[in-house]
Amino acid sequence: MIKEIKTIEEFSGVSSPLIPRIFSAFKYKTGSDNAWKQVTETGVITALLSSVDGNFTLISTPQTDFDEIKEFLQFFGCQSLISNVPLTVFSKTYSLFKFCGAEDFKCDFSFSRLDNSSTAKQYKSFASLLFFEEQFDFNNWYCDFSRKIVNNDAKAIALNNLEKILSIATAPMIYKNTAIISGVFTLKEFRNHGYSKVTIYKLIKELKNDNVTEIYLWCEKALEDFYNKLGFIKTGDIYIETEF
Repeated sequence: MIKEIKTIEEFSGVSSPLIPRIFSAFKYKTGSDNAWKQVTETGVITALLSSVDGNFTLISTPQTDFDEIKEFLQFFGCQSLISNVPLTVFSKTYSLFKFCGAEDFKCDFSFSRLDNSSTAKQYKSFASLLFFEEQFDFNNWYCDFSRKIVNNDAKAIALNNLEKILSIATAPMIYKNTAIISGVFTLKEFRNHGYSKVTIYKLIKELKNDNVTEIYLWCEKALEDFYNKLGFIKTGDIYIETEF
């Protein structure tokens, strides 16, 4: 059966690179956003599930009742699903990486970060790269992301020259000692100079300073060599589905 997660204690004992996504939906839920657990009659957790604006995340186990999960997704009008296993033949596979290297870097440029004192203008400068050439609702993103930053449930680092941000890397979801890196982007005219590398390393260093020891990301197959050279080791796959 599937039940709503009502307390943070219900996350204890669950270990997965996707756990920050489930936790984020639970802690910052608005509207239809929520997090659930699938349990047996004796209360054993067999899966965790969450939704943010119709985009779902699933952490399954060998005991997961996938028929019940699929019915649940269809009932709630699932638009997309990120999971540790494929649910349909339409799954697109991404490589899951864990950082196991050393964040050594030298850089003549400065870094900026979002923190408790950051203004909406600073958030907009970060968003200009994070959502480069995309249409998005800044107000909703700012409301959600700033709350996570203030509560130390997210981090964002940018590399700057004197005029503007050149490269950015974020960890938009952090749960205890686990973080997921995403939103890595460098302006086209400044690529091939190692800026993404040093920005990622700076972010990793700050995560480690906050006792985050499990640092993950997933990427398309074409980027595997890039992340291998940065000290990320492939640990599995992540599946993204948009057709059910």
